[in-house]
Amino acid sequence: MVTALLAVRMVPMVVLGSLAGAISDRYPTLTLLSIGYWILAIFFLGLGLLSWIGTIEAWHIFLGAFVTGIGLTLDNVVRRKAIGEVAVEKTLGPAMSLDITLLMLAMLLGPLFGGILYENTALTGVYWSIGFCFILAYMMTRRIILPSSVGAHKKNNLLSEIKEGLQYARSNRVVLATLMITMIMNVFILALYGLVPVVGIDILRLNPSLNGILLSANGLGGFVGALLISIYGPQRQYRRYYFWGSILLSLAILSFILSSNFYWSLILLAVGGFGLAGFGTMQVTLLLIETPSHLRARVLGLLTVCIGTGPIGSLHVGYMAEQFGTVNGLTIVAVEGIIVMIIAGFVWPELRKPSS
Repeated sequence: MVTALLAVRMVPMVVLGSLAGAISDRYPTLTLLSIGYWILAIFFLGLGLLSWIGTIEAWHIFLGAFVTGIGLTLDNVVRRKAIGEVAVEKTLGPAMSLDITLLMLAMLLGPLFGGILYENTALTGVYWSIGFCFILAYMMTRRIILPSSVGAHKKNNLLSEIKEGLQYARSNRVVLATLMITMIMNVFILALYGLVPVVGIDILRLNPSLNGILLSANGLGGFVGALLISIYGPQRQYRRYYFWGSILLSLAILSFILSSNFYWSLILLAVGGFGLAGFGTMQVTLLLIETPSHLRARVLGLLTVCIGTGPIGSLHVGYMAEQFGTVNGLTIVAVEGIIVMIIAGFVWPELRKPSS
């Protein structure tokens, strides 16, 4: 059920990712974001109301995950496209590093307070908090002023624009490698990360508050790692941060699965956070650097599709865990992911070397 829930959240990325990239070139960025935030706010406040009156059911929660996936699709394409157009080339890396730094801070604070909130207010407080966060996001979005070029949009055929993005991705080895690594990480390693709370409950026997602390350890490592990259990371090393960060995260998740000690698990997830910082920061940055501005939205749409392959991994992980037990099943998937990552490193050696 947990892996199915994770899969449902990722489905919109596969279905809508490329379409969102093409549409974002046609309509103003802030308008798309504002509409998206309002829909999400109303939906989650409604789920909180259903929980409060005691009529919420499992299918409501699954529907909430699906709507969240639509929001993530908008975020990956529209908001990050805007960042890429606001930041000039020399500040693009630090700008994306700052974006991921704030994401890691959210990953630190979110589970920490989320576990406490769920333990004390159940689903009602959680859903209402999410709804009010989206209202806050809408209010902040309305205060943003973008360059006039960001609002410009094209009138080409949607299918042609999607095809143009695909052709460019195939022609650029760094872009193609970045998309392939993203797919590998989402099918194997990040699918495992989604089950960290299950490991905390089934293996480490943690209550929701301690489970939240466990999850926040990854955000702590990611926050520190992304902050260091944004301040000290030279652009010529971006590809290596991406590849070796992915490897570090993979090894940390594998070690975490085999751990039966709460404090050792905290350390492993914090170390894995450094790898997540390299992977997450450079995932978008490399694509923006390597892609002409008029194709960025479409390439980011392809990135969203690659992220959306996560349901394959989630279902695979769930199946392996049921067949071989939680620890053995997750270990097998982690080893599979590491092997495929190593193969990718040899297929695209440019990721292991500094850029010129």
